[in-house]
Amino acid sequence: MPFVSASGKHLALAVLLALLLSGAACSAPPETEAPEGDAREQDQNRPAGGQAREVDPLVALLREDGTDGAIGERVDVGYVSLRVFALRSEDVVHFAPGPGQGFGEKDSGSGEFLAVDFVAENDSSSRVTVRPEAILGDDSGASHRPDGSVRVPNLVDGEMVLEAGQKRASTLFFDVPNGTTPERLGLIVSGEGAKVDLFSDRRDRVPPDDYLRVYHLYFAQKAHEEAYEMYDPATTRDITQGDWLTFYEPLWGSRFIGLDRLTRVFVADDEASFEVDRTFYDRDGDPMADPVLNAPVLQDMVRADGAWRLVMGQDLISDIAAEVPRFAPPGETETTAPEDPETTAPEEDAPETTAPETTALETTASPAGDYSCADFETQEEAQTYLTPGDPYVLDPDGDGLACEELP
Repeated sequence: MPFVSASGKHLALAVLLALLLSGAACSAPPETEAPEGDAREQDQNRPAGGQAREVDPLVALLREDGTDGAIGERVDVGYVSLRVFALRSEDVVHFAPGPGQGFGEKDSGSGEFLAVDFVAENDSSSRVTVRPEAILGDDSGASHRPDGSVRVPNLVDGEMVLEAGQKRASTLFFDVPNGTTPERLGLIVSGEGAKVDLFSDRRDRVPPDDYLRVYHLYFAQKAHEEAYEMYDPATTRDITQGDWLTFYEPLWGSRFIGLDRLTRVFVADDEASFEVDRTFYDRDGDPMADPVLNAPVLQDMVRADGAWRLVMGQDLISDIAAEVPRFAPPGETETTAPEDPETTAPEEDAPETTAPETTALETTASPAGDYSCADFETQEEAQTYLTPGDPYVLDPDGDGLACEELP
């Protein structure tokens, strides 16, 4: 037997091991790398030192293609149907969630609030409690969640209770940067989702009773201008928006209006009428002891330009006209010619006579153009002379503010 040294044995073993390792490497399947986008998404969904987290259902809903309806259209979701009524913006929101729950206000921390007014309806035969989850997507791809600190009627702590067949109106407030353009609203109710296209407006599909629900909702948010704009201009007569605000603004914080029931009298193609049962509560939440104020009222409506409008009744017109002060226009300085004492001095025993005073009605009937914004130093002074019908053309745009260019 040939002699083999110890060093030779070691060399042979090393060569054999190298051959085995190279063979294993050649027989192993090639590795595949995850696409860069998938890897990045996995990293985003992976908490530090943990497993990948699930995608937020609302975010996933917003990413889906297509929508289930537009503003004004009914959207079925969960146990209820929802209808987005309007989309508006507010710098400061005011809220009164219910009788005895106080009055509050909040300034936007980001820029402005986007308010989404909606009406929910329980289509089932039993009482339901729903907790709608929402997300708003804008045209830049950003998403926004509702501000839960703004307390609104009919959505107490995020929950809405609906009896069988009942409808209720409420609002979702989103605190967003100035200039945000909302694109879509995502909603999840009872595990079911729906998307609303906020670029498309089908207000012509909103039934008249939903207008009345939102109208009363606006009084719980100090949205008096929006409430006034729901009236048919042909029926407001001489009640301007300025008169309306002068009447309702002082009432904010002193009472709450609760809508108890709407009873349909009739609904035709372009006319409708409802009996409205309301309860007025004082600041502490106690019903106001005023049978006239709390008496049911008949609210007529008309359809104009594809949308329903409220008819301003004569009783409301009279109430506003009686409370809103009417001011006489500024009088011109009277110049009196020197009198001849010999001809004007009364006799010692002559009876005293009093000339009739000029009434405000006579002076307010002066033709338009007698006075202009140049006759006033401040906008506040001009505002006091803005009368129904605006005979002096102090409010050419009809927004209820006189001489807006004045300081």
